[in-house]
Amino acid sequence: MVAPKMSLRWDLALLALALACFSAGFWRTWPGAAGLDEAPLGPVFLKAGIASMGLVGFAVRWEVLAPLLLRRLDGLLLVAVCLCSAAWALAPAIALQHGILLLLVWVFGIAVAARLSAVDLAFTAAFAGLFALLAQLIAARGLMPLAALDGDLTLALCGALWASAASATWRWAWLAWAVALIALALGLGDLVSLMAAGVGIVTAGLGYGLRWISARRPWTPIDIAVTLACSILTVTLLALFTPLALSSDSFGAINWIGYGFGVAGSSISEGFGQGLGMLGLGLAGLWAIVTSVRLALDRRATDTDGALLFGLWCAGLATLLLAPTEVSVLGPWVALLAGLSFGVGMCPLVPAQRPSPAAPVRAGAQVRGTYPTAPMPAPPRPETRNRLT
Repeated sequence: MVAPKMSLRWDLALLALALACFSAGFWRTWPGAAGLDEAPLGPVFLKAGIASMGLVGFAVRWEVLAPLLLRRLDGLLLVAVCLCSAAWALAPAIALQHGILLLLVWVFGIAVAARLSAVDLAFTAAFAGLFALLAQLIAARGLMPLAALDGDLTLALCGALWASAASATWRWAWLAWAVALIALALGLGDLVSLMAAGVGIVTAGLGYGLRWISARRPWTPIDIAVTLACSILTVTLLALFTPLALSSDSFGAINWIGYGFGVAGSSISEGFGQGLGMLGLGLAGLWAIVTSVRLALDRRATDTDGALLFGLWCAGLATLLLAPTEVSVLGPWVALLAGLSFGVGMCPLVPAQRPSPAAPVRAGAQVRGTYPTAPMPAPPRPETRNRLT
């Protein structure tokens, strides 16, 4: 694996800055915006405008991305329910606004993952985490409180570790930055960031081991999928459905459809727990299980790239589950996970051109410096010997 090309560095920097604009630290730099819920309408419109740029990248590769969307109905169903929750929400305007923003963030993540390869996506995530932390430092004028991190420190740490593993040229620089972030997390007492990074490292090794074993033993994908589905289902059910009080009303009864997406708040627990109730938790769990199995078994890239993508996916899920009140449902983590959920970050999507039958002959003739000639006629077969009767 090599570092990104020089011509792509400005492109990666702009994409990283756009991804960092979804973080909480960026919006705290605006006057009068103490948090995501208190942000004025101007930054919210600008946030929607940045996310809508993903529609341009999606429209450019419509013929390639449309079949992927039709095959991933679990993620589309989750976003569709968030939009349709405005029909029964206590505040329909707020639910519709957050549903549209989630759709734009989802498309933005898909467009970014479809545009970049695994190595370029690692650099983008690392720089996005760096920009988000700088925004936090500027907004707080020093060390930010632990409750205001919104997963930005976790994003920066996971991105630094991912970039150090994906790049041989800048490996030690990203490792030094990761060590500094670990020291910052220990100083702030942010154990969630360290636990999420540890989950990402362990699952990346697990993904690499599964690929190594499946390449040397005659295991069927069904056997591996059943094993992973059972384990991930157990972990997801324990992590998602433990805080059932998040989706309960004042009488203690479980709310099955919620109060409307984004009505109770913009965090993960408030958006899916109180916003969509048991319906949203079930759809989110289904989306997480299906995507985890797909990323663990996807062999379209090299074993190392696929294992690192699987590790980042698990680290992102750990961030959303371990710190549900600190991560926004419209933040950079959700944008990254939305792109990875379709598995398009393995390699850049380029429409394949079907070669003509004479293309290999012409290509070989240009290399040898000769012109294609007519095929030699095959010698006639010998006549059958007449047998004496």
